[in-house]
Amino acid sequence: MEIFNNSLVAFLIVLLGIFVFLKFCSWAKNFELSGGVKKIIYILTGIGLIVFNILYSMGNKAISGAGDYGMATIALVVSLVWAFIFAFVLMAETKAE
Repeated sequence: MEIFNNSLVAFLIVLLGIFVFLKFCSWAKNFELSGGVKKIIYILTGIGLIVFNILYSMGNKAISGAGDYGMATIALVVSLVWAFIFAFVLMAETKAE
């Protein structure tokens, strides 16, 4: 679409994304998670860094080879979902045990 090539629209979309992320983080502060759950998510995030890098590499190869954006889109969506999961865990209060 031609509208997404406009730099003002792209800038406004970035600002909207930042606003949504900040609202999500402030909402997550109202929750409590145990320290064990938080530790598991932190470990999975470390493993996820490797997995997401592999997905990005596969996506880049698919784009340069065949012009297929499918794998790159999957890598982007999965990493964004994990970023929200990690932010939720990071912002949630730790339960007193």
